[in-house]
Amino acid sequence: MFRQVFLPIIFLFLYGICAVSSAQTTGASLSNRMQNMERLLNESSGARQVIESSNGEAQSRREQALGLYRQADEKLRGGDLESASGLLDKSAKLMFEAIKMATPTSLLEDKQKVDYGKRMESVAALRDAFDRIADESGDKESKQKVNLQLAELVDQADALVARGDNSAAQVELDKAYHLLKVSIESKRAGQTLVRSLQFESKQEEYLYEVDRNDTHRMLISLLVDEKSKSDYTRTEINKFLEQAGQLRQQADAYAAQDEFVSAIDLLEQSTRQMVRAIRSAGIYIPG
Repeated sequence: MFRQVFLPIIFLFLYGICAVSSAQTTGASLSNRMQNMERLLNESSGARQVIESSNGEAQSRREQALGLYRQADEKLRGGDLESASGLLDKSAKLMFEAIKMATPTSLLEDKQKVDYGKRMESVAALRDAFDRIADESGDKESKQKVNLQLAELVDQADALVARGDNSAAQVELDKAYHLLKVSIESKRAGQTLVRSLQFESKQEEYLYEVDRNDTHRMLISLLVDEKSKSDYTRTEINKFLEQAGQLRQQADAYAAQDEFVSAIDLLEQSTRQMVRAIRSAGIYIPG
């Protein structure tokens, strides 16, 4: 029975293993990740599937993941937190690959179809939210341009599903999802709605800005590369992205010292640079 339910759960394991504070890595957080990784490797339903599988490559990757886990444990005991964190990331990646290899194709296809349907629902909900915000502000131009881009992505996703390429279709929907999320955040910022949000602390506000920054970064990774064709465009995009990256590093450094006011300001500047990169690639987002 576990073969039918482990796939959604495995992402929770991976989140627990790979998710660390953007600001810092601590011994306590690494210890928690080590515990999650040990369960993933040896006790989870995914681990049992790999162990019981006849797929030699899957079992080999689990063994490699176990080796990296042991190395991470040694680094952690020696106080080398950065190396331990990197080794854990590599171990989790290998174990996830092992689980995918040991999973029956039919089960993967069924899960992809379910994921596609859920993502499409999320895209539809975000589209409705964006349209509502655009209507409230009377911004017909933004509504039209964003929806045209959205329609292209959704049509491409549906065409890929019709050809049986569920994995590629999911990528197209991910592009649509992040395009809408960034567009909504941009409209809200323009209406000063972001500042009306109530945060319990500056740290909470900082984490909100981290999420905004990460969302823009994801949109860039999904959409910008394929649209930046000319040398001039690539140069402009790289310039903005380099500035955004430097600002993000500075923000994380301030956050590590609990100086969240400065970190928030730098994160906002970083996100603005990524907006410029996105627009330089010919992708329309409001604001």
